[in-house]
Amino acid sequence: MEHMFKDVLKKGEVIVKIYKPDKVRFWWGWLLATFFSLVWILSGIIIPLGFPGGGTATQFLIATLVSVGVFAVSFALCVVAGVLWYKNRFHAFTDKRVLIRGGIIGIDYKSLDFKSLTATVVKVGVLDKILRRNTGSIKFGSAASPILSFSSSTGHSNQYIFFHIVNPYQDLRDITEYMDQKAAETEKKGE
Repeated sequence: MEHMFKDVLKKGEVIVKIYKPDKVRFWWGWLLATFFSLVWILSGIIIPLGFPGGGTATQFLIATLVSVGVFAVSFALCVVAGVLWYKNRFHAFTDKRVLIRGGIIGIDYKSLDFKSLTATVVKVGVLDKILRRNTGSIKFGSAASPILSFSSSTGHSNQYIFFHIVNPYQDLRDITEYMDQKAAETEKKGE
């Protein structure tokens, strides 16, 4: 899988470990979010027509059929987008930085140098617990891209997230221990 990052590796940079999101956890989250989003959107069309004075039986039937059609097409498009997201998503850390590869239409790369990394958070959500897959997401923060709470009003979202990783606590421990080891080696060379 190292070839997935060949376009962005610096000369002499070595990939230490590559992660792929857990497939079961990803699909449960993706499909549930898609389903509930579409149900709420489409219920705003159908429900008002069902009330007295909201429309005739024919209008209700047409709205229902159109809504079911829109739901089916939208759901299919979301599934295709999910397949592409999962196929293209990889996380890695090298001897110098954290790398994220992803994208639905094209391939995008994000990187955060260890020297810029100032905060880490492991997030284990309700779905992670329900599915019992030992998954979670690891967030990495810096001064330029801080880790903010979900209710932040700034509109800024952290871009450096390893989504749906198996054993997130152990993996974060491995990454931070490696970073500490590299920092100690660099400091020793500087003496």
